[in-house]
Amino acid sequence: MTTYFIFTRKQRSSALLLVVNAVVALLLYLAAHKYLPGLTSDQDALTQLFDILDIAVWVVEAILLGLAFWFWFENKEIRVCVTPTTLSYFDPTFSDVSWEVSISDIKELKQVSDTGQEFFSNLIVLKNGEQKQLMYGNYRGFDRRSFFDALVLANPDMIVPENIYSYKIQRPAWAKRIRKKFGWKE
Repeated sequence: MTTYFIFTRKQRSSALLLVVNAVVALLLYLAAHKYLPGLTSDQDALTQLFDILDIAVWVVEAILLGLAFWFWFENKEIRVCVTPTTLSYFDPTFSDVSWEVSISDIKELKQVSDTGQEFFSNLIVLKNGEQKQLMYGNYRGFDRRSFFDALVLANPDMIVPENIYSYKIQRPAWAKRIRKKFGWKE
């Protein structure tokens, strides 16, 4: 069968990134012990800060390295695939998220963010109103332009964002109701 787009990545690359983060955290901890005493004369505040840091850094290191070992030995494959008839998605990082939908059932690909632009979501909206989330913002090397082009090639009626990195701000439902009561725009 013809494949318009395929993205695969093993979890070992995530494991390596977690190890790098653990090394950076340790270097920051060591730098704090070396340079912070020269920046302040308040020894009580410094002692309290180091008491917290001396515990927190090892908790953070254990979590980062534990996840890195888990990803390294699990080494499952993340896969996004667009064919002329289906879009399939498998991401074992998020509780073995796996789904497959017919291309003809897809209405739109939405990229939305909250009003504070802190959280970004990539959603496939189906014609029946159901939404499926894609986590491709987390994938290093994911070619959004090729993915969007493949979706449009498979279903020319599908709506995709004009700009591959633009996110529409979406207010929560409770905020829309309040704004509506006051007569303001959503």
